[in-house]
Amino acid sequence: MKRPAPPPRDPPAAGVLFGPPQPSGDEALTPAALQRRLRTAVFGHRVFYYPSIGSTNDRALELAAAGEPEGSLVLAEEQTLGRGRRDRSWSSPPCSGIYATLILRPSVPAPRAPLFTFMAAVAVTEALEEAAAVPARIKWPNDVMVGTRKIAGILGEVRGSDPEIRELVVGFGINVNHGPEDFPADLRGRATSVRVETGVPAERASILARLLEGLERRYGRLLRGEASDLLREWEGLSALPPGERVVVQGPGGRVEGSVVGVDDEGALLLRDGDGRAVRVPFGEIVRCFWP
Repeated sequence: MKRPAPPPRDPPAAGVLFGPPQPSGDEALTPAALQRRLRTAVFGHRVFYYPSIGSTNDRALELAAAGEPEGSLVLAEEQTLGRGRRDRSWSSPPCSGIYATLILRPSVPAPRAPLFTFMAAVAVTEALEEAAAVPARIKWPNDVMVGTRKIAGILGEVRGSDPEIRELVVGFGINVNHGPEDFPADLRGRATSVRVETGVPAERASILARLLEGLERRYGRLLRGEASDLLREWEGLSALPPGERVVVQGPGGRVEGSVVGVDDEGALLLRDGDGRAVRVPFGEIVRCFWP
């Protein structure tokens, strides 16, 4: 879970709460388009909408620090400084994907923070299947894949070092109506979209509405202490079944082993070549021995 430096402020006039649809037309993903489809009690009913923004996560962190309530959503048609894990850039062409960040106030111990990105990965995968008929899977910790190509990513961020998380933002970038030409040249073999997979454009507002509904349902369970149910869901959607061999870049360097599963804090559990158990609390899978 990254702890970013305070971001620069976006111009106050750039964001609109329940504002006029911009850009106009059927391709716009506006608060009104979202709320016509939304069936949540709290999540997504306060929307800060931006035709263009640097980063939805940066703006959500700023709003959270200013006291914006839980469930508020920062939504953009375009990000000019979108980023993923390890400060990698995230390609966010206008009017093509879902670029959004949700504010949460879970009041849970800091080691439980990764569970909220697990929650988002499961909800994204479910929404893609149910709203767009795309059979996605999750590569630990939070990359959403179709086969070996990435279709969505999740970035959870907190500020401060308190033992209890008071405010947390969870951002998600989903490739929806991107064509192959919309990806940077170096990503075209490693990225995909709903349109690439199905051959037809998808309704972004419907996918986002299903995503927020899945997030709200699972968030309530997490706060009730039902993390085991979420982890079982995550393992059922994992792109790496038990026994799959991987190489992971973790805090202690690279380690190779067979996947055992994840523990109750979301750490990856491996068994190395000598049969020893290895726990990787955070890191990145840098090689998979795909069948």
